[in-house]
Amino acid sequence: MTVVCGFPASGKSTAARYLADITDAVIIDKDTFAPDLEESVMAELTGNPFDRDSATYMRVVNPHIYSAFIHQAFAVASRVPVIVDAPFIGHVQAAAGRRLSLSDHICSRVSMTPPPIRTVWISSHPNQIRERMSDRAAERDAGKLADWQTYRANILDSDIEDSARTVVDYVVQNY
Repeated sequence: MTVVCGFPASGKSTAARYLADITDAVIIDKDTFAPDLEESVMAELTGNPFDRDSATYMRVVNPHIYSAFIHQAFAVASRVPVIVDAPFIGHVQAAAGRRLSLSDHICSRVSMTPPPIRTVWISSHPNQIRERMSDRAAERDAGKLADWQTYRANILDSDIEDSARTVVDYVVQNY
C-alpha cells in the first residue's frame, strides 16, 4: 500500500494515477470515499457541506471518515496493490507529535493486520495550490479561495509540511 498525501490541490491525485498506472494498483481516494455522508453531516452541523477545515469537522467527522477509509484501504490492500490518495494532514501532525512514522501512526489507528506501507508527501508551492484550486473550481475549495490569506497562513504556511518531512518515507516536490 502506498499512501500519497499532501495539501489539497498539491497534485496527490495526479501522482496516485501515475503510480497506479505503473504498478497496476487500485486507487482509493478520500474525495470519492463518502462525499455524500461528509457533505450531509457538515451541512447539518455548520451549514457548509464542503467544510473540511473547521474544528467541528476535525472533531466530529474527520476521525470517523479516516478510520473507515483506512479500514477500506487495508481490506483491499490485503488482496491487491493499493494507492491511497488523501491529505492525511491531521495524521501527519499526530504522527509528528507522537514521534512516529506516518505508517506506524496509521497502523496504530486500525485493529486489522496492516499491509506493508510506503508514504509519500506531495509538496507544492502555495501559489501553485491556489492556481490548481482555481482551475478545478471545486465547491470544496470555495471557502479556502475566498479567504486565501487566512487559509495560507493557518494551513499552507504552518508547520504541517515540516512535520510531514519528518514522518513520511518520501517527499516529492511538485513545483
